[in-house]
Amino acid sequence: MTSLIACDHNPDDLRRRESPVFMSGNLPPDVPEVFDARYGAALDSALSRRSPSRLIGAHQYRGSDRDRAAGAAFTAQRLGTTPTPERVVVANGTQSILIQLLPGLVPRGGLLAVEELTYPTIRTFVQTLGIDVAPVAMDGEGIDPDAFEQVCRTRRPAALYTMPTLQNPTTVTMSADRRRAIADLCRRYGVSVIEDDIYSLLPTDAPPPLSAYLPELSWYVLGTAKSIAAGLKVAYVVAPDEESAKARFWPGVRSTYWMVAPINAAVMSSLVEDDGATAIIDAVRVEIRARHELVADALAGIDLRTTPESLHVWLPLSPGRTAADLAADALAAGASIGTSDTFYFGTGTAPEAVRFGIGAPPDRAALERGLTAVRNAYHR
Repeated sequence: MTSLIACDHNPDDLRRRESPVFMSGNLPPDVPEVFDARYGAALDSALSRRSPSRLIGAHQYRGSDRDRAAGAAFTAQRLGTTPTPERVVVANGTQSILIQLLPGLVPRGGLLAVEELTYPTIRTFVQTLGIDVAPVAMDGEGIDPDAFEQVCRTRRPAALYTMPTLQNPTTVTMSADRRRAIADLCRRYGVSVIEDDIYSLLPTDAPPPLSAYLPELSWYVLGTAKSIAAGLKVAYVVAPDEESAKARFWPGVRSTYWMVAPINAAVMSSLVEDDGATAIIDAVRVEIRARHELVADALAGIDLRTTPESLHVWLPLSPGRTAADLAADALAAGASIGTSDTFYFGTGTAPEAVRFGIGAPPDRAALERGLTAVRNAYHR
């Protein structure tokens, strides 16, 4: 009976019925051969250090002493120096940090400067909080300094949200000189900085964070969702000083939901202490580089924007082609991808481009199917 049923289905029909390869999201690739053992050891370590009832039975609003020390060590990989643990807040992911920081730095009706193409969830946050947005024009290195100074001089933003390394969605990385220039402008005009450095641990040669040039005005955010695992839900924020950390993150400030689950924080602390985090990040980097070889082969001859350690690809389109049409064609061919209008905060028309993630497909075979769909849609 089984063989008769199988023969009744054309293999081509079955392939057409497969769900589209999910490439509109931006996740790190699965590396179970390293992650499972390292995470398991870290979990065992966390549970052996303290009674589970004591670990989980009390609030830890900014993180335990151990967790903040681990956060200081983790962020030091990028900052170059180890911040004092008192400046570190352990939080329930980057989004929790952003929704807590924004109203503290930008008053209702105030202005937040952002790259004209940026993380789309910022739109939801500012609309919820009653904050206005000042989009800043970009060039091949991200924020254009002249455009930013014009915004600072004429509109006086209270803060800047920026992603200087492997920027989402464009994949550009600011040079050290550009970071210094932006830091100087922020200092001159008194603009606080929220630096989202979430992609920065994948490249091995990223310049120092912008926050390293502006520690007195910067809130440096380093999450684990793009380098270790999206569901770990641990992110660290380094405040300008201890007093600021306490003022912005304490139970009386609007909400307390930024608090990370104590077991997650404890596991991440173990991963930092025994170098498990480094091993997982190294494995993710190796896998994403291998996936980029598939990108290069499948999309040879197409003018795309990415780097060997980027989780996503930015694909500008030729005149006459729209992002919506390409995304629709790709979906029909078997891959879901994102369009530029999702990321656009400017006042004009979004550039015609698409973004697709290469870490989200569950394996390389699925990625190859998705890339074939993108290629076919592009050449249609």
